[in-house]
Amino acid sequence: MILRLAMLGLVAIGCATASGAAPQSNAAVAAPQPKLASAVNLENKRAVSLVSFEIVMAGDKDQEKIVAKLKKPLASGKSVKLPLNGAKGCMFEARWKFDDVGDAGSVDLCSDAHIVLVD
Repeated sequence: MILRLAMLGLVAIGCATASGAAPQSNAAVAAPQPKLASAVNLENKRAVSLVSFEIVMAGDKDQEKIVAKLKKPLASGKSVKLPLNGAKGCMFEARWKFDDVGDAGSVDLCSDAHIVLVD
């Protein structure tokens, strides 16, 4: 009799563990993937004009693809929306030049497609 109760207890524990594990695996499968924005909002918060700005999709130097580009200089305090054309993935390189200096940096456009350039 004690052996039967012990076996029933183990079976009950096994069922509870199995049913408790199922929702966790479904939750992991249902996690949403980050989505690439269709455009980037670019703001110039510096005191000088932004002369050029481009977003480049990663790849070999010979196979880089510009997916967004500033068409004309952006004055201090202004903003612009740049459409992303043919972009894939999340990580990109942003390159910019002001009247006084230029630089580049990596950007994750799935987590945030708003770029603010400041001093």
